[in-house]
Order: sequence, then structure tokens, then C-alpha cells
Amino acid sequence: MKEVAIIEEKDLSLVSNNILNKSQLSLLLQKTPAQYVRKRPAKGGGEWEYVTAGYVKKILNLMFGWDWDFEILSEIINIEARQVIVKGKLTCRSNGMTIVKMQYGRQDLKFRKGTLELLDLGNDMKGAASDCLKKCASELGVAADIYNKE
Repeated sequence: MKEVAIIEEKDLSLVSNNILNKSQLSLLLQKTPAQYVRKRPAKGGGEWEYVTAGYVKKILNLMFGWDWDFEILSEIINIEARQVIVKGKLTCRSNGMTIVKMQYGRQDLKFRKGTLELLDLGNDMKGAASDCLKKCASELGVAADIYNKE
């Protein structure tokens, strides 16, 4: 496998006029602590690593001092595809500037056995929103060692 260039702390001095300060950048560059890394079966075989929405919120709170917002912009409930899909927007404020990231998240719908009766649509929508928040935060670089291995 090809080696990926990783930014090191000493490289941060090369970055000028960054919205993020050195402490914030260090949080992004850290390896995700093992106790926050989870695994689940991947569709088609194998395993995927992921972090929880709780971990992402913790990192955002530490980086931005709770000065961030997340909102759902749109949602689609597709019974045929058995998914709920949301588009969300993460807004973070730092050093008098604003960072905005938008992404999509999804969750498989759960049905009562042998029916097309939804088991708990609200829970499925929360799952899609959590997935979306994690994807928006990954655009900032949160848990980059998990979501951007290649």
C-alpha cells in the first residue's frame, strides 16, 4: 500500500492565516483514541471502523468551545429503498470566522417482521442525522485516521 503523507505538528508553522489555531489543529491531527473506535459489519463483507456521534460532538465541543451548530436541511424517507436520507449543515465558529460543511447521512429503515410497517421512524431519522453530523465533521478532519485511510 502506498504511504500517505501525514501532516505533523512541525508542519503547522507552514500554515498562515488559518481559521484554526494550533490547539484546534492538534486535535484534528491526533490519532483517534482506541476506546472511541468501533467496528461493524460492512455490506458485502468485511468490517468498517467508525466513531460514535458522541465522540464527534466531544471533539467539536473541545475544538470550538460549544460554538457550533448542526441542522438538517432536508430529509427523504424512501420506503422502496428502505432508507432515510438527510442533508445536513455543520457550522463552526472560530477566531471570528465561520466554517460551514454540508454532507448527507443515511440510515436503513427498520420494519416490523414480515411487514412494511415502520418500527420506529424517529429513531431511524436520528440515526441518519448522527451519520450526517459525522460526515460533516469528517470534512473538517475529525477522525480522519478512521474515515480517510486512503
